[in-house]
Amino acid sequence: MIYRSVVLPWLLFLGALLALVAPAAPSMAQANDPAIDKAVAYIRSQQQADGSFAGFGPGSTADAVFALAAANVNVAEVQTGGQSAISYIRSQANNAGNDTGVAAKFVIALLQAGQSPITPGGVNLVQEVERGYNAQTGRYGNDVTGHAYAMIALNAAGQPSARRGEVVDALKKLQLPDGGWSFDGTPASGSDTNTTSVVIQALVAVGDKSEALTRAIAYLRSQQNTDAGFPFSQTSQFGNASDANSTALSLQALLAAGEDLASYTREGRTIRDRLLAFQNPSGAFRYQDTQLEDNALATYQAVPALAGKTLPLEGILIALPAAPEASTPGAAAPTAAAPSASPAPAAGGVPARLPNTGVSDVVPALLLVVLLLFLAGLTLKRQRA
Repeated sequence: MIYRSVVLPWLLFLGALLALVAPAAPSMAQANDPAIDKAVAYIRSQQQADGSFAGFGPGSTADAVFALAAANVNVAEVQTGGQSAISYIRSQANNAGNDTGVAAKFVIALLQAGQSPITPGGVNLVQEVERGYNAQTGRYGNDVTGHAYAMIALNAAGQPSARRGEVVDALKKLQLPDGGWSFDGTPASGSDTNTTSVVIQALVAVGDKSEALTRAIAYLRSQQNTDAGFPFSQTSQFGNASDANSTALSLQALLAAGEDLASYTREGRTIRDRLLAFQNPSGAFRYQDTQLEDNALATYQAVPALAGKTLPLEGILIALPAAPEASTPGAAAPTAAAPSASPAPAAGGVPARLPNTGVSDVVPALLLVVLLLFLAGLTLKRQRA
């Protein structure tokens, strides 16, 4: 009798509570992944005095932001001498139009960090990406990767495009017979896993599920090595050994495409296992096993894949400032919008809503827990009466 009237309600409550907590367990474990934590510590050490990150130019800073955001780090708070990657990207905005691919990566980086792609100086980086469109080729920028990043950036920014069909068709026309894409779009360069991986994410982002996507996934599968990793290309003049960059990008693409990753296990080793094997004691990742030194770019690209994060496949909704008015003498420069509970009007074609922080998903669960506690307490009170 005591069991049914007192213990049973509490067991039901604990069962319901466990059911609520269980779905969150994977993400909680991911946030405390030692490999990711060590990699993030290394990435922080690569920040320069101007807020940028070591690499091969401005685009590497965007790659570092991708990694930090994937690890749930507040990018704006990662600073050196008061300068953050956000302030650095904004300082480069006036030159972003010179390289559409870099401008696109800037847009993605800012959105992933919860920042506006409209700078305090009034430069709309989304528009800078749009300016890179070539009506004759139907492409953005000068190479396939830049075109794919532009597609992802505009989709993430919620930018409606009347030319979507032309943009996707232009990309498909560059697909090579083996199902992959080359960096510059020419057959002579040959397909590579890096370009193809970004293209796959671009196609998924715009909702394309055509044969082109199926062939691209088949190409990636054909490039996998027996150690479960991926090379730049099986036909590369520099060899076909697995490397951290290619393995990470390929893993991202397969995640984006919803592939069964278990089918890519080789000799008991998963793709993620192989990627982790590239990590050095410093927390950084080496490019290849024959090149043991820490590699910043390899580390930037490894973290999102380890965290199970892809490039944004859906619109990232944030609050934006109102579009800057025509400048007048003595007028103050517009300031970027800080995240707030009250979305500001949309500007530049970007939806005016804040990113989903997950709070809305937690509230119903908390209410249910409170209700269960109340009912259990009420039952116990009746038994004592």
